[in-house]
Amino acid sequence: MSTTMPNLKGILPSRIWRARHDNAVWWWQQQRVKRAIERAFAAPVSLGLDREIVIEGGWPDAADPRAIVFAACDESYFHRFGQHLALSSAARSPSTRVHLHLYTPSSACLAKVNAMVERCGGRLTVSHEGPARDPFGRPMSFYFAAGRFAVASRMRREIAAPILMIDADGLVASDLAAGFAELDLVEAGFILQPDNAALYRKVLASAIYLGTANRGNVEEFFTRLSDGIGLALRQCGHYHVDQIGIHYALRWCESHRAGPSIANLPLKWSDYRFAADSLIWSAKGARKGRYVELLAEVERSF
Repeated sequence: MSTTMPNLKGILPSRIWRARHDNAVWWWQQQRVKRAIERAFAAPVSLGLDREIVIEGGWPDAADPRAIVFAACDESYFHRFGQHLALSSAARSPSTRVHLHLYTPSSACLAKVNAMVERCGGRLTVSHEGPARDPFGRPMSFYFAAGRFAVASRMRREIAAPILMIDADGLVASDLAAGFAELDLVEAGFILQPDNAALYRKVLASAIYLGTANRGNVEEFFTRLSDGIGLALRQCGHYHVDQIGIHYALRWCESHRAGPSIANLPLKWSDYRFAADSLIWSAKGARKGRYVELLAEVERSF
């Protein structure tokens, strides 16, 4: 008599494990993030939490019109990914700029940064900050992913150029000039996935566009988004608050008829399939296994 093996994927404990491994945001955690976002967006004036950051190092020239690719990471991720993102941008998109923001780098790391800035010939700037606003007190991806929104908010307020915030484990695959030109009239852009059932997957945070059209409205939106994510981050939950926070921010703006016009960015800005005609390759999860191969291809051109 044959024995049929049970479908392990359908067993509840297995499903829970897979969801945890996938950094799921559970319903009670979603409500905490929702309340933080609503508090930030409903406030009579923005909290402006980004003004509390003590930023050191380099900063993009405020008057330079060249578009900026921006990413943030800790020292470990800088050595593994961030430095290669910067070099790929300088090599493949010479008419745009790249800015990296580092969390608590060592003096040795900053020395390497200085050499890279010189190598990139004016196309790379790097800022950094200490541990003061890290609620966890130790390296945590939850903080690194969410903390970048405050830096992006300050950048949008202080510099004239359009900004594309991406994950530090990306690689610039092509010249970005034409892509940025297509976004010239876009106020804000996200990779939207409305068909996903999970709320924390309805928006991808791997590519976010902060435009210059209707700039005052864009600045206000990203300031309040940064505030809401910052409030959620201070709760020290062991889950990612950025994507679910964006989802609730967009919902709040839609229901209140507020905020900038939102464009749905094409996946070419964060392509995990590594298509030859994409602009930025994104090495997420198991796909990091191809990173060395892709990196070699990029570095041959620099």
